[in-house]
Amino acid sequence: MLRENEIQFIQENLHRDPVAIALEAAKYPNLDIPLLVGQIKARQKLKDKMPHWVANGKVFFPPALALEQSSSEETANFKASLIHGKVVDLTGGMGLDSFAFAQAGCEVDYIERQEELAKITTLNHSVLKAGNIQHHIGDSLKWLSECEELFDFLYVDPARRDGHGNKVVLLQDCEPNALELIPYINDKTSLLIKTSPLLDLDRATKELGGVEKIYIVCLKNEVKELLFLKRSQSSEDPSVEVIELSQADSLLFKGNKSIESASICDFGPVSNFLYEPHAGVLKAGFFKMVGKGLKKIAPNTHLYTSEDLQTNFAGRTFEVLAEGPLEKKWIQAVLPAGKANISTRNFPIKADEIRKKFQLKDGGDFTLFAFRDHTNKNKVVLAKKIS
Repeated sequence: MLRENEIQFIQENLHRDPVAIALEAAKYPNLDIPLLVGQIKARQKLKDKMPHWVANGKVFFPPALALEQSSSEETANFKASLIHGKVVDLTGGMGLDSFAFAQAGCEVDYIERQEELAKITTLNHSVLKAGNIQHHIGDSLKWLSECEELFDFLYVDPARRDGHGNKVVLLQDCEPNALELIPYINDKTSLLIKTSPLLDLDRATKELGGVEKIYIVCLKNEVKELLFLKRSQSSEDPSVEVIELSQADSLLFKGNKSIESASICDFGPVSNFLYEPHAGVLKAGFFKMVGKGLKKIAPNTHLYTSEDLQTNFAGRTFEVLAEGPLEKKWIQAVLPAGKANISTRNFPIKADEIRKKFQLKDGGDFTLFAFRDHTNKNKVVLAKKIS
């Protein structure tokens, strides 16, 4: 637990460079400066991800590796909206998900095999007045096998590093192996799995023997995590929901792979408006469904176009201002200020190469789209985002 003088030191130095603070350690012989620098760095890093926790001066943050995989408050609260009743968090970690579950009214059993991390989390939950959480130290699968209670939900966020510290993605390579939890699912007990955004949806669904639903959880057009909800009755063609937490209505798009496979795309040249799908929609693989009522630029170019404006597109919408070649003269003519965002789709040159070649500054109101069209020709379009 942090002492009052340590809390005060952290608050007074919260906006300073941690390296500079560490170099002044001799000025504070009665303080553990390396420890406090670690706390300051954690708060600086997590101020947007965990604002409620950071705002509480008594919260003690664990080592960096535990912070790396932790949910954000937004994603934890979304998961809490999916579950109810008696819940076991089999990969407790720093306890943000357990905290969200308890705050939503669930009865939570938190399990963590690292004793020191479990002690820190127990302290933090107490400081934050978390609610109904029972803390346990040990191997979660062993604990579950010996537990005689029935749970409404099993929740697992497997560690995505192997014994050598290397990042892993596949379910069977993570710890614990979520596939070993399938026998515990029944008419009462459901399983919710959080995974890396890199995991292949179809492969994971097949490995799990089907799931009821997949949630692609996003924040500001960035995929943050994948959630697989498995019940006793599941399907290899589950509903896939794209969630955008920055919106009031977080459900951005939904569909099934069977509907996507049966959908038909029309292809055509760029017209008055250009549409760029949300990152979550691209992760879901809804390349045809998202373009309903639009023309797609090319089979492998995930951009869409229309003559008349469509206002309900699941992604960003742009007005096309000009179309031309990737040549210096044309780019200087349409971008006299030399500033634009650059987006490449199915194009032989990367955005950074284009920026460097034509000495363009990043940002501004305009976007250069470079892509291969339905006739397999390279095209460049200047467009302006429509709010």
